[in-house]
Amino acid sequence: MPLHAENFQVYPEALGPGTEVGTWRVIERLGVGGFGAVYRVEDMARPGEFYALKLALRPGDQRAEREVTLLMVKAVHPNVVRFHACGRWPHPRTGYLYFVMDWVAGRPLDTWAEEVNPTFRELAQVAGKVALAFAALHGTGVWHRDVKPAHILVRESDSEPVLIDFGIGDYAGAATITEQTVPPGTLHLRSPESVRFHRENHGRPGARYEYQRTDDLYALGISLYRAVTGHYPFPLHLPPDMLYLAIEGQTPPAPADFNPRTPRALSDVIMRLMAKKPQERYPTGAELHAALMAAASFGQSSTWEASLFEWEEERGTEQEPGAATRRRIRRPEWPTHSATAPAPRLVIAHALPLRDVVEVGQEPLAGEPLVRQRLLSPVLVVAVLLMVSVGLAAWGIWLWEPGSASNARGPEPRSDEVSLRVSLREVAPVETLPEAVPATAPLMVEATAVAAAPPAALTKEDAPVMKESKSSASALKVGMKAMSVAGACLNLACSGPQVRSAPPPEDCPPGAMEAMNELGIKRGNAQVFVFDVIKGEPHVITVHEGNTTVRLGDEWKGLRGGGLLYGKLHLSDRVYGRFTWLRTQDRTYPVCIELLSSRRERGLERKPGSDADSALIWTTGYANPVDHFE
Repeated sequence: MPLHAENFQVYPEALGPGTEVGTWRVIERLGVGGFGAVYRVEDMARPGEFYALKLALRPGDQRAEREVTLLMVKAVHPNVVRFHACGRWPHPRTGYLYFVMDWVAGRPLDTWAEEVNPTFRELAQVAGKVALAFAALHGTGVWHRDVKPAHILVRESDSEPVLIDFGIGDYAGAATITEQTVPPGTLHLRSPESVRFHRENHGRPGARYEYQRTDDLYALGISLYRAVTGHYPFPLHLPPDMLYLAIEGQTPPAPADFNPRTPRALSDVIMRLMAKKPQERYPTGAELHAALMAAASFGQSSTWEASLFEWEEERGTEQEPGAATRRRIRRPEWPTHSATAPAPRLVIAHALPLRDVVEVGQEPLAGEPLVRQRLLSPVLVVAVLLMVSVGLAAWGIWLWEPGSASNARGPEPRSDEVSLRVSLREVAPVETLPEAVPATAPLMVEATAVAAAPPAALTKEDAPVMKESKSSASALKVGMKAMSVAGACLNLACSGPQVRSAPPPEDCPPGAMEAMNELGIKRGNAQVFVFDVIKGEPHVITVHEGNTTVRLGDEWKGLRGGGLLYGKLHLSDRVYGRFTWLRTQDRTYPVCIELLSSRRERGLERKPGSDADSALIWTTGYANPVDHFE
């Protein structure tokens, strides 16, 4: 039976199969980002024809309107996803903007590289076509601004690359939407010049980074590096401050030194794309295409016809004695050296602002103010550096590396990376750059409940478990004491983020108490939750006020196989979560559940780096059944 919007409250990020949006019927949800949800849909007038439909999460969203303009008029190209239709839903004038595109049956560039394991010549041909697409787009003043492997799909039918997701794209003459210093983007794909501009101009009124074609091409270079090595040039598990410093000052190993199968000419092209100075890169996509084709034409044929990676057999385990032998790639190991030494420690400390220091691996105390301290004069810089040196001498070489929390594909820390960590543990992170929110593919739900909060940059300041020796603990206290003195000397300006007032008291939805009794969910019997978009070990994420989804285990006796809670986050002094729907394997129930922190305090603590419109929080806590929202 089709689902009609007039029958229930609309949550555009969680449309169930069968929902009709205009003349399109939802088949499945493909992903949810910070500004839109993408669905695979069927044309009801032509059953069996499938498309991708992107639905804005907010009525009147200017980003969605800009993306429609780009795909419909500005970014028309054979290697850009094709636009078909647009409209508003559920009301034709005031509803959420949606638009319909080709549904591309293909793999993201990095997945294609690892699962298909093409030859280097095939990769060069794909990269060359993307380069020509950028030459055409840039020539008309269009910037993608979020180039990454997930946004370059290689179509299965003909191996043609297709650029998708222009959600934060821009074009010449477009109105300014945000007032940020730099536009949103994916952190580890930002160009060195954009990171430098942000560091030098953050907080300066009217300062805005002028995005260039070389920013898109730099991100393409990072994407190609990932394709031929199996790794990103700068480890994703680095905290943002260290990641920014690496982008600005560290030269990663060349792909040919990383994966010896890589033709040296291709490796050189990729390294030039990733040059620290934009004038040292290829200035246009056309010149990049010419360089790729020349490299493939004049190199040794056998080298270019080799596959990107070696294959290795993956045999069935003891638990699967009859399983067939499968092949998988042998991912190259990260080299043990870096091509560039780290910047001197005094330069690093001088370039970074200071914040209150929170003990590594420990959450701040409830109600602790998140005060940002800044260096206001050269005299204070010198004073702080002296205090940092004292703290470091007492601290020694104590470092914590939670292996389980880092990216499973990330390399082990190199010696130069460790020296960076020592200096940066005392100097708190730089101001976080705005991050583009990737789409995810959570479980489907039937009716429109609410969906996932956006994922965010990972940090290592919050670990569930950390072991240390008595000597390291005492050294840590001495170092922390030295830093607290430095913090007191700099307690001059810049208060924490201005936040909204706490949400008012609210009654539970009708039928919630009866449903919870039926499921064996008792008031006060809190159980662990995790945000639905989170994969891997718990860490810190960025959330915004609005709809979200969290996942439950099967601790409550009525939840066979767990369940999904749908509700809303409220940003105040803490992040309050109120959830009014629970989806089990069988059906959806009204409930009355709020979020508690890991210390079982109402609301989740905001981590340093939060601001008025977003909050950094820990990904897990407790879901607590209540009989009303306080």
